[in-house]
Amino acid sequence: MAPGVAQTPADHARFAIEFPDFIGPFPYYSTIPEAASPNSSPCSILFYDHSLPRLANAGTGVEQPSALRLEVCVKGDTVFITPTVLYGDFDRQNLFASVEKLRHQTLATHSGKLNDTVTFPEMEQVGLEPLTLRIVTAQPDFPYRPITRSDAPSVQLEYVPVDRNNAMLTLRNSSNKAVDGFRIGNFQEAGSREESNLEPYKSHGWSAVIAPGASYQMPIGIPHSGKTVSGTFIEDPKPQYMVLQSVLFADGPYEGDAHFAAGMAARVFGAEVQFARIERLAEPILAEDGLDDEAKLERVRAAIQQLSTQIDPETIAQFHTQFANFPEDMLTQAEGNVGLAMKDESESMDQLIQANEPMFRQHRSRPTLAEWWTATILHNPR
Repeated sequence: MAPGVAQTPADHARFAIEFPDFIGPFPYYSTIPEAASPNSSPCSILFYDHSLPRLANAGTGVEQPSALRLEVCVKGDTVFITPTVLYGDFDRQNLFASVEKLRHQTLATHSGKLNDTVTFPEMEQVGLEPLTLRIVTAQPDFPYRPITRSDAPSVQLEYVPVDRNNAMLTLRNSSNKAVDGFRIGNFQEAGSREESNLEPYKSHGWSAVIAPGASYQMPIGIPHSGKTVSGTFIEDPKPQYMVLQSVLFADGPYEGDAHFAAGMAARVFGAEVQFARIERLAEPILAEDGLDDEAKLERVRAAIQQLSTQIDPETIAQFHTQFANFPEDMLTQAEGNVGLAMKDESESMDQLIQANEPMFRQHRSRPTLAEWWTATILHNPR
């Protein structure tokens, strides 16, 4: 689990905490919010449960802590960090409430200024190797900023670094048509092999990914990769080009690469087909007066899990008819994406219901399952 904190925009913060070797050889950074006004809290809370190394000479009877809770406070140009070790399992989906119930022990506070390292020798008292952190600027001196290009004239692409871990992608749709999907590729050099890609498309009953004349924002992580050579890790150069390769508009028009657009059309079609099937099977279950919400929940989930994701000739024919503006051979090549999207739609809808299941099992002062379904599933705001 990455260190967690309610983050403020990096341009409103001066400091970040560097956690070494968090993801393999790569450090992780948590931007530290500062008090926006005299009445707001100057402190933030981080949780760290990654590789808490046990002391080699720790006694066998010493209980191993499960995580660290770090209170980080900025006062002037100094950062104060107070660690608390936690014992026992906790619910990562309900983190703050869960850890309040755990046995814990607060250790000594240590502090540092920009570029200082901060070590916690008291961790040895609880059988752990001392953790060493570093205080750095919220923004790196040279932020990663790839060259962006759009092959779709109606949609502009913008990349803005947020902090040391993340950036914000913004797509602006200047057309009068809704965007149902888009594909972005990352390249080391112009015309080189694609390093990675993003391909959001309309699903879950959304009306669109980007409405006509609207913008779409997507937070993304800054890419890291590399290899170990003769015992030394060497990080790969980051992709230097980010290209909006294709955009699929509602009802089939597209800009950019036609093959990518046909693949997105197949995914949008498959998701729509499966969502309509889920809606039809859930409707009579939700309307049954003789079932409570827990029983309805179980029946809806069971029905979704049993729903076929196989594509039949009739479904394929509908796909070709709906997107007849594409060359026939491109649609034929994309047919496999219809079934993949149907499978993804069933799995993601089941996961969405499962994630909200505790609300219907544990809380009585909440909307009914039917009310939640209508508000969240049938009218998903996007």
